Amino acid sequence: MDFRLTPQQEARKQEFYKVCEALEKKRPASYVGFESKYENEECWEYHRMCAREFGKRGWLALHWPQEYGGSGDMMDKVLFAEACGYHGVPGVDEFGVAMLAPTLLAAASDEVKKKFLPGIASGEVMWCELWSEPNAGSDLAALTTSAIKKGDEYIVNGQKTWNTGAHKADWAFGVYRSDPAAKKHQNLTFMLCDMKSPGITVKGIPYMDGVHVYNEVYLDDVHIPANQVVGKDGGGWAVVNVLAGFERSNMAMVYALVRVMEYLVEYCNETRRNGVPLSRDPLVRSRIADLACELEAVRTLAYRIADQQSRNEMGLMDAASVKVYASELMERMAQVATDLMGPFGQVPHSKWAKISGIFESLYMACFVPIVSMGTNEIQRNIIAWYGLGLPRMK
Repeated sequence: MDFRLTPQQEARKQEFYKVCEALEKKRPASYVGFESKYENEECWEYHRMCAREFGKRGWLALHWPQEYGGSGDMMDKVLFAEACGYHGVPGVDEFGVAMLAPTLLAAASDEVKKKFLPGIASGEVMWCELWSEPNAGSDLAALTTSAIKKGDEYIVNGQKTWNTGAHKADWAFGVYRSDPAAKKHQNLTFMLCDMKSPGITVKGIPYMDGVHVYNEVYLDDVHIPANQVVGKDGGGWAVVNVLAGFERSNMAMVYALVRVMEYLVEYCNETRRNGVPLSRDPLVRSRIADLACELEAVRTLAYRIADQQSRNEMGLMDAASVKVYASELMERMAQVATDLMGPFGQVPHSKWAKISGIFESLYMACFVPIVSMGTNEIQRNIIAWYGLGLPRMK
């Protein structure tokens, strides 16, 4: 692909960055880290305010067909994700905008698209994912939550877990076992559910620092209308695979790391040890240079994935590769940063915290993308099987 931007793309990029820079200045002091929107009500309202601002400009519907309110092309979407990631601005619902919307456009009926896409595009409706279960995470097809069809609706019973933001979401997309007698991978149905439906109970799973991001969701005789199925009854596994590709190709994460790298370089230039800036230490320079090279590699890979998406050529292996690389680079960057900062790298939300405690937050949260969206061990299997054609272990 050609990595150079056209004059029109450059102008569009500057527009995205200008708006995100202005929104960054309104960010609450407690908003530190990529999952901070769940930190407290002030952060959540900031997230929703940013979403409405983006919705007014049509930026949550970039690269959508015009008949569903879309505008721009895939490169606009990439440049917008860059700006949000770089400035650490929320407002893009990763479940509704980044995952569900492109899945609906690819796999849903016109009725479902017309009903659910407007709320995503305006930023008014927030979503969560009812995916994993206590005994079905990496092997998602082993899930047991049932959705039995009765007339024109499904009755859902079971438990979901590790549901990010379920305590805040308005709606959820999920996959359920709809035919107990059918073969594995042929017995699942993908459907959309109002989180205010009777029978839904949400219980928080706090992080080790007390932040409430994850949840368990219990579904007891929850009624979901049949016209909220995406794809076909029993065809949910195909929809899952469509969504997984959009879930794992994350340009915003990459550019969040670009900004983190700038903070780290700034810290090394301004911090002195024995009267000499850290940036003059050969060992420090080597570690930062290694991270910078890896960051440039993953940025280029993310652009390649975006180019493939624009031509509908992205495969499971491609999405898995950028997910593995970006998430593990985040972990390495967090480790190097906290190591260089010493005790100050472990201080959050304090006047003693360096750069607002962003590195402590990054270190505490860096395990999340390695485990979520399918563990990196599973992603390596996908790369081996579908990308390299290696045999499966028996």
